[in-house]
Amino acid sequence: MEIGSKECIRIFKANFDWEIIDTKIGQGVVMPPKEAFIFSIVTGAGYLDNPLYQFTPKGLMKLFYNAFDYKFVSGIFENATLKHTPYILSKVKPFLFNGSKIIVPVEIETELKLQATLKEFYSCTKNPTDYLILRIEKSKKGNGMEGFMEYLVSEFFKTKGFIVENQIPLAHAIGSPDFGGYHLTQVFDSLKKHGILSNKGFHIIELSLLRLFDSSSDVLQKEMPNATIVGEAKTSTTIMQKQLNKYLETGLFEFGIEIHPSKSKPSSDEFATFSIDPTTFKIIYNPSKVKSVYTGKYSKSDYYCWLEDYMKFYLLANLDNDELSNFYFEVTSNRRFSQIDLVNFIKSVSIDKLVNFISKKK
Repeated sequence: MEIGSKECIRIFKANFDWEIIDTKIGQGVVMPPKEAFIFSIVTGAGYLDNPLYQFTPKGLMKLFYNAFDYKFVSGIFENATLKHTPYILSKVKPFLFNGSKIIVPVEIETELKLQATLKEFYSCTKNPTDYLILRIEKSKKGNGMEGFMEYLVSEFFKTKGFIVENQIPLAHAIGSPDFGGYHLTQVFDSLKKHGILSNKGFHIIELSLLRLFDSSSDVLQKEMPNATIVGEAKTSTTIMQKQLNKYLETGLFEFGIEIHPSKSKPSSDEFATFSIDPTTFKIIYNPSKVKSVYTGKYSKSDYYCWLEDYMKFYLLANLDNDELSNFYFEVTSNRRFSQIDLVNFIKSVSIDKLVNFISKKK
C-alpha cells in the first residue's frame, strides 16, 4: 500500500474524529492548534507562512542525541540558554498556537510546480498560516511517508497510556529509533498530583506546552508497570529486522514494532506490527508474541532514571530565560550557571517542584 493524498485523508477519516474539508489545493484535516503543532513536529508538515519555505518546528524540539547523556544538541537549548521552545516561539510566531489549523496533504511532482501552486493559494487565502502542507514526495519510493507512519503509531500508543516520541535519542553507533514509547510510573504519579496529563498517554513535547494549553484532567490513568517499547518505520521497504534487533540488543525495550502500511506479518515473535488495512484504512496493530529476550549491556533502571531527567528538561521549556534564572536562584541562591550546573540542577529537582513553579507563570 502506497500512501498518497487520497489515502492519507482516508486514514484520517477512518481513525480520527477530526473534520475533513475541501480547500483549493485539496482536501484537508481540521485540527486544534496543539495537535497541529505536534503533527508538524513529527511529520515536518509546514505552516504556510511563506509559499517558498514553510515553517516547521521539526528538529527544533530536540534535547540530546544519545541516551544516558546530557549534552545538548542545538534545539530547545543552546548551551545553557533556552532557545527554540514552544513558549519562546509563541512570542515570535503567534499563529502557531492561535485558532484551528488545516492539514493538507499535497503530492509533489516537482518543486517548481509545488511553489507555483502554493504561491497562488497563498496570495488568495485570507489566513494562509492556518494551513499546514504535508509533502507527499512522489519521486521517492514509498512517497517519503515514514514521518506520517511515525505520527500514526505515536497517536495509537498515546491511547494505550504511553509517553511517546519519534526519532528518539539512543546511541550514535546504534542509530535513532523512529518511535519510542515509555510508561514511567513515577512520572505519571507526579503529574497526577497536579491533575495534568493523567487521563491517557501523551507526546513528550506536551510537557513543554503546559503553559500554552490547558492539560488538566480529572480522570486518572489505569495503573501500569514501567515499560519501554521501540519501533522502526518504513514505507519504501519492509525490511526492518536488522535495525530493530540492534535496538533490542541494548536490553532497554520490551519489544520492537515493525511500522509499515502493508506489513502485518512480523519478522520475529519479538516484533509487533503496525499497519493499515488496505480496504477500510483502519489501523491494524498485532502485538508481539513474546517479550525481548535480550538482556543487553545497559541497565533498564538507569534508563528509567535518565528518561525522567529527560522529561524534566521538557518541563523546563515552559519558562523563558529570565524565569529559568529566577528558578535556579530560588533553589540554589545563585543566578549564574553553566550547562553542567544546569544539568546537575535538573537531576536534583523533582517534577513536583518544576510543575509548581511553572503553574505560577500561567
